[in-house]
Amino acid sequence: MLIGSYEHRLDAKGRLVLPAPFREAMQSGMVASVGIGRCVSVYARERWEELLAKVQSLPFPKGKTRDFFRVLLATAQEVDLDRSGRILVGASLREHGDLDQDVIVVGVGDHLELWDVSNWKEYSNRVLDDFAEIAEEVEGL
Repeated sequence: MLIGSYEHRLDAKGRLVLPAPFREAMQSGMVASVGIGRCVSVYARERWEELLAKVQSLPFPKGKTRDFFRVLLATAQEVDLDRSGRILVGASLREHGDLDQDVIVVGVGDHLELWDVSNWKEYSNRVLDDFAEIAEEVEGL
């Protein structure tokens, strides 16, 4: 399970050191794509294949499904760890996530999210302010 959050910096080439606790889960390779909100989602290859199979089983002609599928796949990039434990975040994904230098890597259970630190703080503070109300609306808690 991918949990926790770690602040790191993108270098001038768009490389990001993947936090050590996440490296083992991502050894077989990764796929990065646009995330929900202003972030980049990073999936272990196996999890990406599961997600892709699930999305491909949905009815393609439906407008929202078709739009989601197209954008998810069009923005997807295969990512590998280099010898220094870094991943290269492509320019289009950096632009989508507003990723410039200071990045927070967030474990979200089955995948990682890369957020600009200031965007993450704004988002998480807003959610924390309403956390009790949000918890009341989460099914099954």
